[in-house]
Amino acid sequence: MHLSACNINRNMHHCCLFVNLEFVALRSHEGERDLEHRALRGLLDESACRALLMRYGLAIDWRDRSALERLFWPDAAVDLGFFKGSGAEAPAFLIENANLSLRRCHITTNSCLRFDGDVVFGDSCAITHAVSRTDGQELWSHLFFGRYIDRLERRGAEWRFAARRYLLHGAKSAPYAEDAALSPLTRADDLGPDHPLFDLP
Repeated sequence: MHLSACNINRNMHHCCLFVNLEFVALRSHEGERDLEHRALRGLLDESACRALLMRYGLAIDWRDRSALERLFWPDAAVDLGFFKGSGAEAPAFLIENANLSLRRCHITTNSCLRFDGDVVFGDSCAITHAVSRTDGQELWSHLFFGRYIDRLERRGAEWRFAARRYLLHGAKSAPYAEDAALSPLTRADDLGPDHPLFDLP
């Protein structure tokens, strides 16, 4: 059987077209996998950064210094108003301040994160309540409303605070009398690493 030059060219054209379509489909599949990988990486990074914001309050509530030390890069710039210093110095101040209260509770909410590669800029609101006892054994309640302006950095595979600044919205302190009807409830007094319920991740 004899094939004309026209038939040969047509067959070669069909073969090249088929190969090109396979190549395009392969590149398209690789592109989809790359997009999926980047989307998954983004979700994991966001989850890690939000967990970092939450662990800060928990570490203070439970007076866990080692947990606080894992949240800050040593060269981080920290400005909490009453304290201005480095990330290496901040945990000691935060524990010292927590020791002034009988019990405390930090609530972090309404957080917004903006990613820029290995840097994240954050803005989150915070409500803090603490109960302290005076030398005369009187109880006082302290309520703070504020927000944190943060810069988080990933170094290696780990996210930590590279900068954290506190902005105060309002505060109120007043004598505190506990309602007798709440007496059956267990108080969150003296939370710390030695507490029987201490089990921070």
